[in-house]
Amino acid sequence: MFKKNKLSIGVAAGLLGAMAMMTSAQAVYIDKDGTGEVLLFPYYNAQDNYVTNVNIVNSTDKTKAVRIRFREGKNSNDVMDFNLYMSPNDVWSGSVQKGSNGAAKIVTADKTCTLPTSLAPSCKTGDCEPGSLPFAAPDVDDKDTLEGYIEVIEMGVLDEDNEDAKKVIDGVLHHDGSPKDCSTVSEAWFKDTGVFWNGEGITAPEGGLFGSSAVLNIPEGTAFAIDPVAIDEYSDEPQHTDPFEDNFLFPSLASGSINESHVTVGGTMIETAWKPHGDCDANQHYCDNNPYPIAHVLLAPHLMNEYFLDPSNGYDGHTDWVTTFPMKKHGIFNDANDVRVNFENGIFDREESRLVIEGVSPAAPTTLEREVNVLTFVTNDGAYDDSRTVLSSPNTTRVGVGPYVHGWARMSFGSGDAYGTISYDIGDYVEWSKRYGTDSDYVSKDDATFQGVPAIGFAAIEGKVGTSSPTRYGDAIPHKVQRND
Repeated sequence: MFKKNKLSIGVAAGLLGAMAMMTSAQAVYIDKDGTGEVLLFPYYNAQDNYVTNVNIVNSTDKTKAVRIRFREGKNSNDVMDFNLYMSPNDVWSGSVQKGSNGAAKIVTADKTCTLPTSLAPSCKTGDCEPGSLPFAAPDVDDKDTLEGYIEVIEMGVLDEDNEDAKKVIDGVLHHDGSPKDCSTVSEAWFKDTGVFWNGEGITAPEGGLFGSSAVLNIPEGTAFAIDPVAIDEYSDEPQHTDPFEDNFLFPSLASGSINESHVTVGGTMIETAWKPHGDCDANQHYCDNNPYPIAHVLLAPHLMNEYFLDPSNGYDGHTDWVTTFPMKKHGIFNDANDVRVNFENGIFDREESRLVIEGVSPAAPTTLEREVNVLTFVTNDGAYDDSRTVLSSPNTTRVGVGPYVHGWARMSFGSGDAYGTISYDIGDYVEWSKRYGTDSDYVSKDDATFQGVPAIGFAAIEGKVGTSSPTRYGDAIPHKVQRND
């Protein structure tokens, strides 16, 4: 969040031919081509020795207003956000690092126009000094800002038919490597007189954003390249706000105007319309009660990925899983006992063996209380070095895999234990749902497609090539989703 008084996954777009025309023209979906109106980066890390570099690309010939928001890992509080005004084919880049005050900060030498302008690099002497702002929010501990995730939301396209907006379009366009005049953005937000202040000069989002990120362990020389999840058809209305005190929470993942979603299950597309999540707050500029379309496309009953812990031959393997719940802050499975997970019947080595301890599969459920969770896999192999983790998170949850040193695992959401049977589904908020394909019919709200928890993430795997390797390697593997029958 920026305060004035402080520095503060797949779905096809549709089916071919006439079948595509039967579906809604607008429904939220994950764009597997990697571009969209919304980008969700599952993780940033600014712990000691780590930095996270982020790039955002406008691949279109339109000028876009974009909100970038950094959320801390404990409760998803907004600890930094600002507007980007991206000219056609523009790229913005920045780096999340640990600041001298112990909190994370954003550092950028990029010249793309921003609001506030205080983030802009200083180029008065010819050489540009990077701009920097610390992460902060009320009641958020500095250490919780060091890990989190990033939301990028397109607020709209600047209207080329509006004369005042055209001044901004011309001002943010780069000439010889720099925007012509970023002050046109600030002027467009002048109270009472500015075109943006009056809610004009901007049209609905059109998509075409993509991005990349890399978590770097500087001393170890490892890099984990993490692409964001790209979501399209988020809104058919502009959601352009300034990032200051009254509006910093908007737009959000729950404020999009489109209330339908598309998911593909077993090769069949399912279209669902959703009820609102409560009423709108009359005092808010935008309604924040439409979380279910995005929640549905992110829904996962089970997450699967690999682990590598092999200590032999100098490999010194280690694995951390990152699992992020970007919709908890919007009221989806955010009770005290959420989110319960287990690995029952779900830990395997590479040769098909399943972990069983004394006749019982390791099913003990664990509560992942944070909104960004790091799970460290450990083996009881005597040569394994359990003193290190991949991401050096102080908030890690350990997952024992017995004697196995490499294989794969399936993490399931829900449990049956002392807390009672806990299951996760969002079917109660379905308005209607229809399946398209050879067996086209309506889908019950009790269907398995509505089971699971909205989750994104990856496995961070590191090790050495062998005993002669002077440095470590790193790889980031996106989680895979297994759906219930």
